[in-house]
Amino acid sequence: MIRVLEILVSILIVFLLAVVIGVFLPDSGHIERSVEVSNPVRQVYDSVNNFRRFPQWSALRANDPQITFERSGPESGVGARIAWKSQVEKIGDGALTIASSEPDSEVKMALDNDWSGTDKVYTITLTPSANGRTVTIKWSYDVKYGWNLLWRYAGLYIHGTPDRLVQDSLGNLSNTLATFPNADYRDQAIEVVEVQSRPLLLIRAKVPRSLDEIAIATDEAVAKIEAVIEKAGLQKAGPLTTITTNWGAENYVFDIAVPVSSDTFTLDGKEFRIAAAPETAAAAEDADADESADASAEGGTGEKVYQPGELDERGYLVVTDTIRGTLSYGGKALMTDYTGNPAALPLLRLMERAYAETHGYAYSEMGTGRPYDETISDPATTPQDEQELKVYLPVTIE
Repeated sequence: MIRVLEILVSILIVFLLAVVIGVFLPDSGHIERSVEVSNPVRQVYDSVNNFRRFPQWSALRANDPQITFERSGPESGVGARIAWKSQVEKIGDGALTIASSEPDSEVKMALDNDWSGTDKVYTITLTPSANGRTVTIKWSYDVKYGWNLLWRYAGLYIHGTPDRLVQDSLGNLSNTLATFPNADYRDQAIEVVEVQSRPLLLIRAKVPRSLDEIAIATDEAVAKIEAVIEKAGLQKAGPLTTITTNWGAENYVFDIAVPVSSDTFTLDGKEFRIAAAPETAAAAEDADADESADASAEGGTGEKVYQPGELDERGYLVVTDTIRGTLSYGGKALMTDYTGNPAALPLLRLMERAYAETHGYAYSEMGTGRPYDETISDPATTPQDEQELKVYLPVTIE
């Protein structure tokens, strides 16, 4: 009996000691990790202010390749939410919801999972360097334990799974950002628009990377296309469109296209019908753009000579030896308005690619996914530095 009492007293002493120690343990937990990246601050902010690419850079998938994610709420900003389900015990089920965000400065995410504590919050703070060339990303995790002594003891292990997930996710985010085009689009308004497909007549060109050479090739192509439009009884149905295939180190390969009023017409007594080209054919041909452009310049098609009414290697309708017909891209695209010298177009296209990356929009830049721009002003009467254009990048948004 005395032995039993001794054991009970010992247990009571241990319990009381545990309670006393627990009372003096912290009632909250905090960890933080940081990394420096060379991306513009807007790229970093946009990347963490939405959850489209979260499954790619989060460390959760590395711990459970079978984890599943589901997004809900707004596309970005306050209310955007991502939930996950995992059979791995240390990951479990959970969700993140953006609770607040300050442009180019801070994003707070409320964490809901089975970790100990309440009011669990991730805070991602962005601090640009004095010279603006780098950004320090600080990722912190805060949690409250209150008077729950079990949670306070659990807080002793905050540098376990919570710390590792923050550190690994931050490293993955840094690696992901390093793959983005280093273009600062903060001052360029870019939006998602719905583009309608329409019939085009076009000519492919390959010229040295010179505005003068591009202008000469464009004028020559437009003159040929307009002659066919008039002869076929068609009407121009939209602005001059330049579709980029390859902005190379020395040469520029592109299509000069003019939208037309109908996908059916008669030319020289022969009936034509413009249809969409198979994406696989257009993409495969675009992969060898320089060779194709050289062939087009020599007669349109290299070894094989196509007859009017046939489909060429891109699946485009052959109208004349140099003119082709196809349907333009239809679907979602990034679009930005621009007024100024066309020399800035390559940078604008780079900005749109960077925007697509940070927002998790897929793009291909091949086949019908090639970037293009529409010339809104009249090049013949508008000074070069005052040209008005709309610049597009087709994207896929799931």
